[in-house]
Amino acid sequence: MLTKLKITLILAGCIIFFQTLALPSYSCVGRILTISVNDTLEQKVVGQLLATYITERTGTTVNMITGLDIKASEEQIKQCKADIFINYLNAGLSEMDNVEAGKNAQENYGLIKHYYGEKFNMVWLKPLGYKGPLLKDTDKAAEDASLAIPVTTRDVLNRFPVLDRVINKLGGRLDKKTLQQLILATETKDIAVVVKDYLRDQNLI
Repeated sequence: MLTKLKITLILAGCIIFFQTLALPSYSCVGRILTISVNDTLEQKVVGQLLATYITERTGTTVNMITGLDIKASEEQIKQCKADIFINYLNAGLSEMDNVEAGKNAQENYGLIKHYYGEKFNMVWLKPLGYKGPLLKDTDKAAEDASLAIPVTTRDVLNRFPVLDRVINKLGGRLDKKTLQQLILATETKDIAVVVKDYLRDQNLI
């Protein structure tokens, strides 16, 4: 005969099993990461850098889709058609409704993280270090340039629990001069080779 302890354990197991079935599934599923970038050399290089680094450090397969502007990439994230994209501090601020901008980049970064997290379930990771979008040297380009930041969602981080820590290790490492050198190097080498050489030189992989 079953003892009271065994009966209790069986009942507890059944309860846990049915509670698990009742839990809502995450809105994004799959074990392949997709990075969405626009059709500029800047974002293609940075996107490939992220993709290579993530794959080398975690073994995760990473795909890139290109040819999209920032807003379209953001929509891809919202629709779970992509998992990561590269946005800019000023671009994020321009999309915030009824939110007064902070006094400096640090305050604005905090505001954006809170706003996008609450409204879109998005997570703004650590700034990469350079200001973009990288355009020709004009006064307007200098005024519009702001910190470039990888953006993902909580759903993606639930599927890939170490992803934020991996990407954040690149935070502050990619300044404008370094990125321009990488872009220049792509004139004679494949982008994948350029970024892999850089990551090796920096002892990141």
